[in-house]
Formats: sequence, C-alpha cells, structure tokens
Amino acid sequence: MNEKGKHALVFGASGLIGWAIIDQLLSNYPSPGTFAKVTALVNRPLDIQDSFWPLEGNRPLNVQGSPEQPELQLVSGINLAGGTVQSVTELLQTKVKGIEHVTHVFYFVYKYEEKPEDEVRVVCGMLEHTVGALNRLSPNLEFFVFPTGTKAYGIHVPGGVFEAPYKESMGPLPDDYQKTLNYPFMRAVLEEASAGKQWTWCDIRPDAVIGFVPNGSAFNIAAHWANYLSLYRLIEGAEAQIPFPGSSACYHALYNEASADIIAKLAIWTSMHPAEAGGGQIFNIADQAKPESMKDRWPRLAAYFGLQGVGPVEGKALKPSEYINRYQGEAGKLGVKSSPVFQGEFLDSYGYYLDFDRQLSLEKVRQAGFAEEMDPNASWFRAFGRLKEARMIVG
Repeated sequence: MNEKGKHALVFGASGLIGWAIIDQLLSNYPSPGTFAKVTALVNRPLDIQDSFWPLEGNRPLNVQGSPEQPELQLVSGINLAGGTVQSVTELLQTKVKGIEHVTHVFYFVYKYEEKPEDEVRVVCGMLEHTVGALNRLSPNLEFFVFPTGTKAYGIHVPGGVFEAPYKESMGPLPDDYQKTLNYPFMRAVLEEASAGKQWTWCDIRPDAVIGFVPNGSAFNIAAHWANYLSLYRLIEGAEAQIPFPGSSACYHALYNEASADIIAKLAIWTSMHPAEAGGGQIFNIADQAKPESMKDRWPRLAAYFGLQGVGPVEGKALKPSEYINRYQGEAGKLGVKSSPVFQGEFLDSYGYYLDFDRQLSLEKVRQAGFAEEMDPNASWFRAFGRLKEARMIVG
C-alpha cells in the first residue's frame, strides 16, 4: 500500500451500514484510487469468503488489493465494550496494521442494552475509548463519521413530538426523553475529543435502514420481512394474499426510508468534503426526498415474492416473528441457512407504533452538495436478492 494514500477504518463492518460502507469502498466509490486501504473491524468472526463483498470472485487473494481496488484488511475480535482508552489503544495497535496511517473513520457500532441509562453509559463509553485511542494512534486522521437516528425527532414518543418533515434544526426532546438518548452524549464526546485537533466529524441521520448482512443482525427489518414473506409464499402458495402486519394508521403514514447503500455513500461523501460537512453537522438521509407510505411499499414487497400484499385486516393473526418461528423448519429442509434477526419480536411492532407521518427533509444535505437518490423499492429488492444469494431465505 502507498502509505500516502487514504486509509479507511470501518468499525462495525459486519453491521447493516458498516457492511455497505465496505461494499461501496471496494466498489471504488466515489472514484477509483480514492482510498488505498480499507480496514474492516468486526467483533464476531467473519470469513472473507462469506462476506459477499465485491472481491473479484470472492477469493481471499484479492484482499491484497489491485490497481482497480483498495487493499482490504479484515480484523475480527474488536470488542469495544467494557474497555478503557488504554485497552482499546492496545487492541487497535496490536490488531490493525497501519493504524498510524488511518485518515478516515466510519464508526457504526451499537450495543443494545435493555435499560436506556445502561445503553447511554455503554455506547458512549465505547465511543469515548475509541476516539481516545485514535487520538493516540492515528495522527493523520482527517474525518470521523457516526450515525444517529430519528429517535432524535421523537419517533419513539407516542404520537411523535415534531411535525414532519423533520429537519436537523429540530430539538431537543422533552427532558424525560432526551436524557435516555445516546446521541447528545455521543456528540459531546466527539466535540471534546476533536477540540484543537486537525480532524473533524459529522453525524448522519436515517430513519429505517434497509440492507443486508451476511451473519445476522439485531434490527434488520428487510431480513425480518424477507424471512416472513418467503416463508409465507412457501407455506400458503403463489398469489396468496398477505395483509400488512400492522395498523391502518401505520399503513398510511408517510415516511422515507434509507438503504444502507445510500447511507454509506453519504458517509463517504461527507468524509471527502470536510469544509461542507464537518464541524459536527447533522445530515438527514433517505433514498429519496419524496415521502411514501406502506400502502405504496407493502404490495411491491409482497409481489417480489409472488404474493398479493393487501392492507391490514382485523382479527388475530400470527405476527411475523411467530410465523417465522412456526415454519422456519420448512426452510431448513430446503437447505436454507437462517437469517437471524435477534430482535425480531421488537421489529413486529414496526407496523403498529409508527402511526404518524415522519418523513425527513433532505434540504440540508442537498444544499451541502450530496444529490444522489435511489429507488426505495429497488433498495428493498437488492437486500432481498442478496439474502437469496447467500441462501438465507427461501428463493
């Protein structure tokens, strides 16, 4: 590797957005030669041949890089929970070759805790220890990107807090809700850590994230519904009607989801434009500015699997996670690997509690200069197709 080239360090590379960032970097976004080296950091073991990243035939040989592709370094065993600045420093120094040449950090790490106060402490502690270690180890650091989400606009508050479209200037939430959010505390960590340094940072903010991971995810609505829809087709047959798993209000509420791909592109774009995107700015992101509803989306998702998607119906029916648990064995008989979604029961609530308009304004990110859009239906289909390719759903 040319030590003067840009070196991207991606924390949480096997998560929904982290996986997509590696995918985009290895696909030479935004242009060939932008990055000389990409380091993917994961906690759970991940075999490069099972990663489904674009590595010319998926062969380990290609991790060495080529004129057409950055060098890839995959490092497992990066557990940031419960550490200190010193322990994380030692961990990264030992495991990450070229840590001293890192120029861009994409931090997409999250750890769920049942109690919000515990989650704030754990998540913010991991971030504080990580940036403390990077300040010691990576003197060439230029940009740091991390995500927040639409909880900042109070989507978890019954009935919502603000009137859509949501803008980055909105906030804060009422005190009882604000103190349970990681986001303001994470921003404070980065403000302090970057003070007087040459690097800067930004915060990107999507609503629901649509994407693929090769080894399971805690909160992956695309995988959850892909499991449900593919099993429903297998059990109930082609052209069966499948009601939207939620309420009528949720079915008609406006929103604009973000594919992991568009989030990854924005993350990389912001890191290349520190003057326009740095200084701790917040940027909403979605596949498109135009809001739609599940009335628009659900029939298209069902049709992908040969089903007829219809609106919600009254009466008791199995929730998606219940249906999956009942019939997953049928998929196993066909040689399908599971696509584990560790919070499937929580995702069952997706169609019930988001019963108000929550679309994001993309005015600020457009003014900054990022203008890319994607067809949201195609984003869902791309995630489904990757799950099929990995034999994680019936197809």
